[in-house]
Amino acid sequence: MRLRARSITVVLLAALGAAGFQSEGARTTRERPAEPGLAEAAPPTQPASPLPQASSTTSETPDRFQGYVPVKRPPQEMTLVSHPTAVAPVIDGRAEEPVWKSVPGITTLDYSSQRAITLKSVFTREEVFFLVTFPKDVPSVTHKTWTWDPKEQVYGEGPDREDVFLFKWSMSGNDVRLDLRDPEPHRGDIWFWKARRTNPSGYADDKWQSVTTTPGRDAVKIQTSRNDALYLRRVADAGTAAWEEKFFFRYQGDKVEKYVPQQPQGSRADVRAKGTWANGQWTIEFARKLRTGHDDDVAFAPGGVYLFGVACYAIAYDTPHPEWSQAMYRTGDVFDRLLLSIPRSAGR
Repeated sequence: MRLRARSITVVLLAALGAAGFQSEGARTTRERPAEPGLAEAAPPTQPASPLPQASSTTSETPDRFQGYVPVKRPPQEMTLVSHPTAVAPVIDGRAEEPVWKSVPGITTLDYSSQRAITLKSVFTREEVFFLVTFPKDVPSVTHKTWTWDPKEQVYGEGPDREDVFLFKWSMSGNDVRLDLRDPEPHRGDIWFWKARRTNPSGYADDKWQSVTTTPGRDAVKIQTSRNDALYLRRVADAGTAAWEEKFFFRYQGDKVEKYVPQQPQGSRADVRAKGTWANGQWTIEFARKLRTGHDDDVAFAPGGVYLFGVACYAIAYDTPHPEWSQAMYRTGDVFDRLLLSIPRSAGR
């Protein structure tokens, strides 16, 4: 993507604002080693003052995961028990509260990279909390940094892609497949933590994803083993995002941040999340009300069991992009079939 300093038409500006589900490249049938057992838009804005210069930690070094990793084992069903706590954890990505050390968790696998992901959960009368840890050699905390082309005198998107992590919650019951490898029609509630776009504000991006038999705008076609077609859509919840997209038409520096943090609003601000990276590992804490009152969110209650999956890459049914700092950025999928159990604790 390039931004020209002159002769910019309204049509081009609209195209530049289209940063939605279809903007990252062609969708084709994905290929990976066989498993055993088995659109948001932001209008251009004027430069803010001071200008958001690119971070010194901009990562354009290729991630070591440049293709699908052969699966280590068949997918499994696992249950994560959420434990009651009288004191809510502080959502700061540090996990220093004693409760996190006292409760057991589970270890699942990321689909694309097969890296281990550890999950823990606690809940209060009002909220449910999650602690996530997974390895990452070097953190990627910038995303599509504007990079100046001195010859063309324009800014273009850099190849850097941020680290992400997401939960996908079934809104279609517990007897459905949530993966995209051989999917069934379903709807999912997506909590999408992004190291550049949402982490500075302390939130995850709240979205929903549907797989249906009906084609629709911006839908991605998925071919199933039954030789029928399903269609994938990902839509942001109502409200505003935790970031603002900036556009620059004059030179502001060799590298300038494209995304700057802002306070999210509405249903899109339902999930608080904060991550920190240290010693080759991301630690991320999530918090959400048991019931948000929004029909685009899964509702939790003590005594309930809820189907979900997790991924270290965006679930977009895309192929690897070797030109990006994280080639697997949009190849994510759920791997294990995970169940969250929220018990009826004493006094509830």
